Amino acid sequence: MELTRSLERILLVDDNPNDRLLAIREIKQEFPDVEIQEAVDWEQVHGAFETDAFDLMITDYELNWATGIEILHALKDHDSDRPVIMFTDSGTQEIAVEAMKAGLDDYVLKSPKHRIRLRQAIRSVWENALIRRRAEELEFRLQFLLNELGVGVFRATLDGKLIEASDGLLNLLGFSSPAESQPFFEQELAWEKSDPSEQQQWHREIKLEGINGDGPRWLQVSETIIQLDGQSVVDGLVSDVTQQKETAARLESLNQTLEARVNERTERLEQLNHELEAFAFSVSHELRAPIRQVSGFVDLLRSELQPIALDEEPRHYIHQISKLTSRSGRMIDDLLQFSRTGRADLQYTAVNMDKLVQEVKRQLSSQLKGRRIHWQIEPLPPAEGDRNLLRQVWQNLIENAVKYTSVREQADIAVSGTRGAEEIIYSVRDNGIGFDMEDANRHLFGVFERLSNAREHEGTGIGLANVQKIVSRHGGRCWADGEIDSGATFYFSLPPSDVETTA
Repeated sequence: MELTRSLERILLVDDNPNDRLLAIREIKQEFPDVEIQEAVDWEQVHGAFETDAFDLMITDYELNWATGIEILHALKDHDSDRPVIMFTDSGTQEIAVEAMKAGLDDYVLKSPKHRIRLRQAIRSVWENALIRRRAEELEFRLQFLLNELGVGVFRATLDGKLIEASDGLLNLLGFSSPAESQPFFEQELAWEKSDPSEQQQWHREIKLEGINGDGPRWLQVSETIIQLDGQSVVDGLVSDVTQQKETAARLESLNQTLEARVNERTERLEQLNHELEAFAFSVSHELRAPIRQVSGFVDLLRSELQPIALDEEPRHYIHQISKLTSRSGRMIDDLLQFSRTGRADLQYTAVNMDKLVQEVKRQLSSQLKGRRIHWQIEPLPPAEGDRNLLRQVWQNLIENAVKYTSVREQADIAVSGTRGAEEIIYSVRDNGIGFDMEDANRHLFGVFERLSNAREHEGTGIGLANVQKIVSRHGGRCWADGEIDSGATFYFSLPPSDVETTA
């Protein structure tokens, strides 16, 4: 039988035409659109069962050819869920009880003062049938989903007696019946007895060894205490988490392997760094030695030739050799500093950027003699970072601003900083020689890279590369804006900081 939301068809079994007319009149008052099929003998009853074209059956008890109980049994054999109402004037209380035990849904007397209840009985019985069928469908769907998901359901008493067990649970455990699973349940799944008031819901995992000859299996059990007819019982869900456990174990093993490999590579990297540092110092020493010797020979040559009136060209050569050896020494020092910057551990502290800028400015005071420089230094937001390395950033940027404004009658140098939601941005602006942005994109922050219009000024081409490395290690970025002969602005950013008191 397919139940619909509205009652459409009724089978009326009664061999008294007047009683049928009476019943039809009552039914139509409440259900005017319902289709009523009448049956007055067994042949018509069986024909109605064969066509199955009715939603609900109403039958009399006392018929010339059968009793209402027999009709009820015949229908329940055909469809146990089909609702039935007995509408009679010849029944007794004993008959009503017997019929109810056989599956009757309601019992209505044909007497004038009772027959009006037929309409109410039909509506109530039909609504109950719909609810019952809906509950059965939901239970079926839930059971299907639980089976598909490999989840078992059980209900047990607090002392471990199994009340109900779903097919999914039996399949999960490899048993064919609840009775067969009872000993296993009491041993493995029974609730650990304690005061039920202590906890009402809990989860646990159980490891099972060798079910049906399989390897170890893990079950996750979720249980809760409910009240059923005044008695506390445990409702539970059981799921197989063996695959998850095995996956977690493999991941843990893989993580341990990866951790060991990472530690091994870290040790190797540290070893290589020490070797690289030793190599750098060795190369530095080996390079410095001939440079010092060349510088010493140049000084000796200059002192020997001092009494002799040399032409301008030899003097120029001697001066250039001295200048190049000095620059080579500075380049070695800068290169070593660049190498150390990439390897040194960062010592994070609260940094007062205003103090750093003033320190750098004081250090450059000897280079500023005879220069006209207009400084515009705004209050700078504090930051968190390695103070010594951040000092190198300011020193490089401010030294460059001083160096590349030397061609101006008055140098204008501005230092500023702004705090944003995602980063703190600092800048150094000057009115110096500037640069070509297209050229800068290729060479500005590279090691030993110098812009074409900056080669007349002293420099090793490492300062800005060092700035970028330091800022990058702090999680920031560097960039610049400029125009040839119109000055430049160099920017660097650092992650936002909540520091207030700074050093």
